[in-house]
Amino acid sequence: MNRKQRRQLSRSNKGDTSDVSNKLSQFEKLPEQCTTCENAFDRKNREMLQTWNVVVRQDHVRLFCPDCMNKAKEVIEKHGDIDESQQGIFSRTEEDSTGRDQ
Repeated sequence: MNRKQRRQLSRSNKGDTSDVSNKLSQFEKLPEQCTTCENAFDRKNREMLQTWNVVVRQDHVRLFCPDCMNKAKEVIEKHGDIDESQQGIFSRTEEDSTGRDQ
């Protein structure tokens, strides 16, 4: 890799740091309990980190335990009122829960 390619690579990587820092700052806003049922959330518990769901809308960070998320899915399926914004939340959580390494 020559010098021109290294410079180009370093320039392209600089834009990624702002996105990472933004996500890290939002992690500090993560609640310590479920938004719905107020069950306690332990950030150090690996199982909780893999099973609980985080929903970020603009600057609002919401945390949902698996029970509350399943109840919400059941209500939406029962009423059949899933719009595009809700569909993205539920499809993402299903993909995340099945695709993670344990």
